[in-house]
Amino acid sequence: MADLDPIILQAVGNGNFKTVAEMGVLNSLAHQNRLNIMAEASLASVLGDLRTTSVPEGLGIAAAQRGDLGKVIMELSSAVAAIQNMLQAPNTPKPS
Repeated sequence: MADLDPIILQAVGNGNFKTVAEMGVLNSLAHQNRLNIMAEASLASVLGDLRTTSVPEGLGIAAAQRGDLGKVIMELSSAVAAIQNMLQAPNTPKPS
C-alpha cells in the first residue's frame, strides 16, 4: 500500500477543518438571525397590545400589579371553599 504524501494529508485536514469551522459560523449566524426575527415579532406584538389597550383595561392591569396577590388568592380560595361546602350539602335543612 502506498503512503500518501504528508503535504496532501495536511492539506486535506486543513480543508476539512476549514469546512467544519465555516459551517459552525454559518449555523451561529443563522441561529442569531432567527432569534432577531423572534425578538422583533415579540416586540411588535407587545407594542400592538399597548396601542390597543383601553384606559379602563390599563387601569385594571395597573391595579392588579399594585395589589397584594397573596391576599387575593386567599380570598378567592375562601370563596371557592364556601361554594364547595354549599354544593356538597344541598339538602341540609337550614336552621330556622
